[in-house]
Amino acid sequence: MQCRRCGKELGNSMRCTFCGYENSEGNVRELTRTEKNFFNGVTIDADSQDGSSSEENFRRQGRTYDFSTRRTYVNFGGSNIFTRAVLSFARAVINGNRLAQFAATLIIVALAALTLFVALPIIFVILAIGIVIFALLNNFR
Repeated sequence: MQCRRCGKELGNSMRCTFCGYENSEGNVRELTRTEKNFFNGVTIDADSQDGSSSEENFRRQGRTYDFSTRRTYVNFGGSNIFTRAVLSFARAVINGNRLAQFAATLIIVALAALTLFVALPIIFVILAIGIVIFALLNNFR
């Protein structure tokens, strides 16, 4: 491996003996098949004797890269602790965890009770106030 700063050969050490640069790449390894499929950069092929990149090999063979196809992966798991907790709870309910299913049932009953005993009466009161105001405005015209 070569030093990224001065280009001298590093050998097996991670620190260049010539300029003192600390190699931050770590150990170089060959990409797995999955990593090769999802990697969009230029790589050096492990079976290449001259150290040429895969892009140069393709050009020599008369082929070119097609950069028009891009894949985007979205992780809906997120790093938010609330999101992870909700998704973990949903997985437990779906996978048949009895305690999680009981807790989900209690949550649904509580939301229904909240809607029935709190939100619905508030909506009816607002609706009644609106009807009274509408009736009073019509009587004074």
